[in-house]
Amino acid sequence: HFDLWQGGVYHRDVSSPNLMWRKDKNGNLLGVLNNYDLSSLRITQGPQGNERTGTVPFMALELLTKEGQRGEVGHLYHHDLESFMWVLTWVC
Repeated sequence: HFDLWQGGVYHRDVSSPNLMWRKDKNGNLLGVLNNYDLSSLRITQGPQGNERTGTVPFMALELLTKEGQRGEVGHLYHHDLESFMWVLTWVC
């Protein structure tokens, strides 16, 4: 996730249905973040119509405020990190 973000690919919908894992041949768990259909690219200019995306139970609280819903809050990396935290809370 971090490498993609640094490369300009913003997922913006971290949720339990978008996380998968598998075991490698040594029995180690490997996590995969999938479902990039609502992601965005840093190089994209102007609104694309998918600025307020996410699975509500896992979205960052700041994005759920009135300002966030009006598009006045930009989606930042820490919003995806908060979504990972909400997924962890839900799974545990």
